[in-house]
Amino acid sequence: ADSEGNKVLDIINPINDLEWISNEIVAWVFTNVKQKWDSVVRRGRSKLLGLFSGYKQSQSFVEDIFTAVENFVRENDGRDSVFDRLESFDEGDLYRLVSAFVMARFPMGLALNKNDILSSAPFIEEITSKLPIHGCFVAQDLSADKEMRFIRHHILHQSIASTASNFEGSVWRCLQKAFSLRSPVLVFPVSEMQTYAPLPGLNNFATRDPSLPSKGFISCLESAGGTAPSNWDNNKDMYVIQGKNEIKPALRDVILMKPGSTVNDVFLTLKNMKVLEGEFVRAEAASKLGEKPKLVSKLDIVGNGNRILMIMTTKRQK
Repeated sequence: ADSEGNKVLDIINPINDLEWISNEIVAWVFTNVKQKWDSVVRRGRSKLLGLFSGYKQSQSFVEDIFTAVENFVRENDGRDSVFDRLESFDEGDLYRLVSAFVMARFPMGLALNKNDILSSAPFIEEITSKLPIHGCFVAQDLSADKEMRFIRHHILHQSIASTASNFEGSVWRCLQKAFSLRSPVLVFPVSEMQTYAPLPGLNNFATRDPSLPSKGFISCLESAGGTAPSNWDNNKDMYVIQGKNEIKPALRDVILMKPGSTVNDVFLTLKNMKVLEGEFVRAEAASKLGEKPKLVSKLDIVGNGNRILMIMTTKRQK
């Protein structure tokens, strides 16, 4: 009701909902970091990096946020290397950092599924003008009833190729895109960079892991023109490890890493799998067979340019 007690139609602006959710998440992270700020000032950038790394993402992701904020402060406030002088941070600086992190770590989108009713019309232009980060996509109208029937139909039938109109196909592709994940990074760990022989610690995974194809599965693969896994012995009908003097299969093993993972993340993954022991010493990498290996830092992000990776530790491999 208004100030005179007259009933007023309650119209909800989606921008206000988005702002409320964003502010709640920012306040949550801001409070968590602020409570430990004295420790951050004493221990420096690495402590601050560790606090932000607790929200299920890699340190390289957080470093990218730090760099973006540092560049912004340099260009707009004239202050350089702010993360080297954390004692100079005020609450505004911290709030800016947390806001940048939250918007990158928890991206949000609005689905205006009632944009064909009269009360929505005044908000459409405002919404499209206030979401400049990634823009927005305005689709054709779809009533709530049509929306639910469309989703129900395609979830049950798993396919839209034979029945969907071009419009429905666009909606379905939009939904698929919204739920899609970034492709993983493929990393090939090896024990040396000449023959690209596998790590001995991965032998159990290559011969005994329950996910390996069975004999029947392998027969199907070969009948279809494919080949058996590297360690499959057709004569023995089982997986075996090559003898000491036999040639080992090159690039036998591959591990999947999250985008943005570093060489150190690969090391920790292999260590958690009990494939490597000891502490990280150094690493060499290459992008393809025959390429001259190069030294890489443990902080380097893994990708196509360093996907073949040999990591040396303080404890010799058995």
